Amino acid sequence: MNRRNFIIGTSGVALTAFNTPLFAQAAGDKMDRIALGTVLYRNRFKQTKAREIERIENELTLLQIPEYFKSRFGIRNIEFWSNHFESREEAYLKELRGKIQSAGCTLVNVQIDDEYDLAAKDEAKRLEYVAHAKQWIDAVALLGSKCIRLNPGRANGSVEQSIKSMKEVNRYAKEKGLIMLTENHFGLEMNPEVHLRIVEESGPDNIYTLPDFGNYPDKTRYESLEKILPKAYFISAKVIEFDKDMNHTSFDFDRCVKMAEAAGFKGIYSVEQWGPKYQPLDEEKVAEWLIEHVKANI
Repeated sequence: MNRRNFIIGTSGVALTAFNTPLFAQAAGDKMDRIALGTVLYRNRFKQTKAREIERIENELTLLQIPEYFKSRFGIRNIEFWSNHFESREEAYLKELRGKIQSAGCTLVNVQIDDEYDLAAKDEAKRLEYVAHAKQWIDAVALLGSKCIRLNPGRANGSVEQSIKSMKEVNRYAKEKGLIMLTENHFGLEMNPEVHLRIVEESGPDNIYTLPDFGNYPDKTRYESLEKILPKAYFISAKVIEFDKDMNHTSFDFDRCVKMAEAAGFKGIYSVEQWGPKYQPLDEEKVAEWLIEHVKANI
């Protein structure tokens, strides 16, 4: 697998871009600030199951997700992963939109992770990838999502080419009513200074960071998160590894949530799990752990 400074001082409190009508929160209801993504459930999708799994128990499709997340966890905010789409045809997207609406859910973001490189040095390839990104924007807009997350480019790509691409893609997303998010997602944006430059020069309007708790190296995790949190519009509240007693062993997850809150973040935490090696985890237990730990720290 292989996001202008928005902080406003008011009454001594730092408020981020999430204090806009788009993600206005209901007072006192912490579940309004939590989303659940399909990445956590990747091993129950035929497209993304681990090689170690021979037979999927209780297989899922995107069409089932809204009702399942709502009935099982009380989740109203959902996030989709591009690898779980069965099609980008209009009929499928309209059916999927209907499932979201009938469950009383909101699609808050779609993560786009198929083959594209908006930092490609070859201009013809860059334009091809920009066109591909726009196709995804069309699909995500038709679904009624609030945001779309696109990767600004591979680690060996050109920052200048990435900015050129992201400017164009951001303009197109804005025309379609979508907020653009860029995550620290294993590309050239893993350098937080480069990440912030891309956001600033590709906007600064309509484009924000999407900090992922789990993606920075252990040595620089908290320092790097601290740099990109002030421009966050959405957060990927990711965990990595658990021990047999369901203790998260990879890093201090609670500290990361507290850092985001201290930076003035008032938006949605999308909970997920991903690790470098296969773990036979119970997705429901992980989701419950994540929901409770976010609620305890906001």
